[in-house]
Amino acid sequence: MNTKTEENKLGTMPIGRLLFQMSVPLVLSLVIQVLYGLVDSLYVARISNEALTAVSLCMPVQYLITGIGAGIGVGTNAVLSKQLGAGRKENTCHIVKNGLLMAWCASLLFIVIALSVVTPFFHFQTDIPQILDMCTAYSRVLCLFAFASLHQVFFERLLSATGKTGLTMISMAAGSVINIILDPVMIFGWFGVPALGIEGAAYATVIAQMIAGLIGFGLNISKNKEVTFRFPDKKPDMEIIRRILNIGIPVAITNCMISVLAFGINNIVLPLSVVAPAVYVACIRLQSFAAMPANGMSDANVSIIAFNLGAGKNKRILDTLRLSIFANLAIGITAAVAFFIFTEPLLLLFNASDEMLRIGIPALRTIGSSIPLIGISNILRGCLQALGRGKDSFGLSVVQAVFLLGGAWLFSLTGNLDMVWLSFPLMEVVRAGLAVALVRKSFCCCGISFCTAEKESCEYIDSV
Repeated sequence: MNTKTEENKLGTMPIGRLLFQMSVPLVLSLVIQVLYGLVDSLYVARISNEALTAVSLCMPVQYLITGIGAGIGVGTNAVLSKQLGAGRKENTCHIVKNGLLMAWCASLLFIVIALSVVTPFFHFQTDIPQILDMCTAYSRVLCLFAFASLHQVFFERLLSATGKTGLTMISMAAGSVINIILDPVMIFGWFGVPALGIEGAAYATVIAQMIAGLIGFGLNISKNKEVTFRFPDKKPDMEIIRRILNIGIPVAITNCMISVLAFGINNIVLPLSVVAPAVYVACIRLQSFAAMPANGMSDANVSIIAFNLGAGKNKRILDTLRLSIFANLAIGITAAVAFFIFTEPLLLLFNASDEMLRIGIPALRTIGSSIPLIGISNILRGCLQALGRGKDSFGLSVVQAVFLLGGAWLFSLTGNLDMVWLSFPLMEVVRAGLAVALVRKSFCCCGISFCTAEKESCEYIDSV
């Protein structure tokens, strides 16, 4: 086996210590990153309930940008990690070059969306002038400067691909801190800055992302010696692009599916209560915060599993999956209990009115009960991505969308808003069960002979 492969901690460090060392920085980074949306919502809620409703209606646009960024980043991450695991370091510059080309193309796409699609999209959802103006202003800024988010995610994924998740945290933390500082300054007009309202929240976000992206680029240049940004050949490599897209497209669609869900849920609950979208965005922001440990561990698993896939170390893949599932079950149960006990104080963070509390308390408790299953599904989805089973990962997202939107619509026919929130835990039961089945299948048909692995490994597959 290649000496560089043997020396890389992804292939040699004990799994428990490796998973902890790689996951903790990513979990902390993602928790900090979630503060982008959470802090925006907390400050925007101080403007008015209508402003918080506007943020909820803008969620599809936000998730579309982050979804495409995640697709390019995860695809590049997985291809790069697998090359390093196989000891083929000479190909890394070509992988980085083609990943960057894809990020640049996506940036141009969002400029077109900002200039042509944003306004008609929100006219379709609401005819309330105040909310419509806020939605358009907020989303247009995010789309025009989408390159900031796309490049931040890309450079952070390059660091993760080589096991440098601690450096990833530096970039994410810097962006989040800057966003937290700029939000009140630009929303309310502190220190002589014009008060821009909800549009100021968007500017604060993209400025923070720009700075975080520059920090990520600098860290790759100075600390990430396993990748290079010297591109002697400027032409796109269609084979590398195909391999990135093979993993990245399902990941992007999986993440963009959240846009579809946000759009659908908002339009289902809005006829039942004008406050319901504000409740929905508050619950989803809090749920996202609680689910970050699973997302961070899943991101770490992509690098660990993809590396060991290239190195042919099957047992390390299985051990990584087992430890991740057990850890996230414990975290998810703790979060669900906390949501049930501290429901009202959590909603009051969003300046909740009496009506918002009346609707939000049962909503947050119901949605929060699904967090343990979200953790399991996200860990298994990350495993599928690392194994190159992008289509299976996409299938999970389709199931999520169909069952959640279908269930929410059926429950909405009762006219009881509380029933609509039941669609969240019911959907997670279905998604988690399907994820288990797909991972079991992947162990036998992903190109590695898991079925003929060591006896203890096969016993674990059966237990899953």
